[in-house]
Amino acid sequence: MLGFSLVRGLGIRHGGQPVATIALCTASVAVFLVTHRLTRALAFTQGSLRFSALEGYSTFGPYIADFHEARELLTGAFLQTDWWRIFTGAFLHIDLRHLLFNMAVLFLLGRRLERFVGPYVLAGIYAVSLVGGSAGAMLHRPESAVVGASGAVYGVMGAAFVVEYLRGGNPWRDGLGSLIIINVAISFLIPNISIGGHLGGLTAGVLAGFAIGDTSRRRHPPTLAERLSNEPIDTRMRRSPVVVWALLALIGAAAFVTALAAATTWRDPLF
Repeated sequence: MLGFSLVRGLGIRHGGQPVATIALCTASVAVFLVTHRLTRALAFTQGSLRFSALEGYSTFGPYIADFHEARELLTGAFLQTDWWRIFTGAFLHIDLRHLLFNMAVLFLLGRRLERFVGPYVLAGIYAVSLVGGSAGAMLHRPESAVVGASGAVYGVMGAAFVVEYLRGGNPWRDGLGSLIIINVAISFLIPNISIGGHLGGLTAGVLAGFAIGDTSRRRHPPTLAERLSNEPIDTRMRRSPVVVWALLALIGAAAFVTALAAATTWRDPLF
């Protein structure tokens, strides 16, 4: 039943609640509640993150702290122990402002995209972009610990732009293109922001958008009645859900391998 739902979930215009978007936001908020001291967080004071979340940086995104750790990573220890940081770093935020900004953008763009691709595919896009963000962070600044959903959110932005464009819309007119440019510019202008994480997530999201293709195309071939009618019909079919999921898996796997390879071999920042 789940597999059937995953296949049918592609490209259906959902008029109900954006369940995947809400679930992803809820997950990040839940992690924040567990990992932060709420009184300090609500007062927007520094030091709200609990020490247990910081200890050993076990939930941070992948990074190489020093040469000693790099030698351990080269032995394959990262593959055996800390590989989960490729995923967990995106659910940990440094403070309340960080969380609120990411969740606001995710909710606004996620529900917009989910209307056209469905909840399962939206979750797939988020996962692929999350891993792409970790890979980009490792390539750009392998020595820096990173946290936050920004890479995945940038991926949702990129996928929303591509999907809207392929559907025949104008993402520039709607302001989505300008939003991406402004956020990319901010990534370069403001310090302590993971440029690699943002660009890696954005790249993965754009690729995911092209993998999904034009969701406005028909899901089934024209019926006999449609063919016999005098009305013009569009016979173009949307991409097979099986192909879409295979492409998303390929993009995610490539990003995951890149992150692992960078974690075990990379030394110098890419730029």
